[in-house]
Amino acid sequence: MARDASLHGVGRHDRIAELARLQTLLGGPPLEVADLAAGYGRTVRTLLAAAQGPIRIHAVDTASGLDDDVLNDERVRSVIADLDEPLPFEPGALDRVLSINVAEHLVDPRAHLADAFRVLRPGGLLVLAHSDWDTALFAGDDDALTRRLVDRFVSTPPRFAERADGFMGRKLLGLASAAPFEIETVETWADCHRRFDADSVGWKVARGVLAAAVDDPDLAAEAQAWVDRLVRLADEGRFLFTVTDVAVVLRRPDPA
Repeated sequence: MARDASLHGVGRHDRIAELARLQTLLGGPPLEVADLAAGYGRTVRTLLAAAQGPIRIHAVDTASGLDDDVLNDERVRSVIADLDEPLPFEPGALDRVLSINVAEHLVDPRAHLADAFRVLRPGGLLVLAHSDWDTALFAGDDDALTRRLVDRFVSTPPRFAERADGFMGRKLLGLASAAPFEIETVETWADCHRRFDADSVGWKVARGVLAAAVDDPDLAAEAQAWVDRLVRLADEGRFLFTVTDVAVVLRRPDPA
């Protein structure tokens, strides 16, 4: 499916906000939106900026880690919840549900989608998105080693995320059958990242590679040397990282 030109050249969180279609009628009630696994609030912050009308965002996570500026925004409500349990909302209470990089961590992703259907009003949207980690690309000087390390990262979930699934992005469309949603759109993209520091996506994936190799001393040494070379490439302005993201927008049908 050809990508909407309006989504070209923008960041991941901007794409998600665009797909959520945050327009409300003039004088209408606030759009009720749940951002699941909200974390520090990067997606929440983008949703607030993109909203074209009144909005109320329920930032759901297992603990409140929202940045102060997000937490103190009167349009944001922090909700503490276990995402393996039913969502803490009444049936039909929400206009939008955003589930970003959540599915791979759940005991039952299909039950998660079915519950999102429950809490959406007729006509409401679920934006289901996930990185497909097997597609991670690092520009380096040893392509065979990079492929071997990415394969190890995908096949060896870290101890703190034992249900991690590096292929989840490509499975999202299959999960859509968990409830009688209508498929609005399917999008894929791969954003270019040139940074390699502690706050960058590439760095976080590289740390995951190191964690995946730790039980193999020889591979762990190769992985550390690989990361050191990536640092040098970044210092020289020759670093590149990208990963494919997949987003499926699902609508709860409106009988009317």
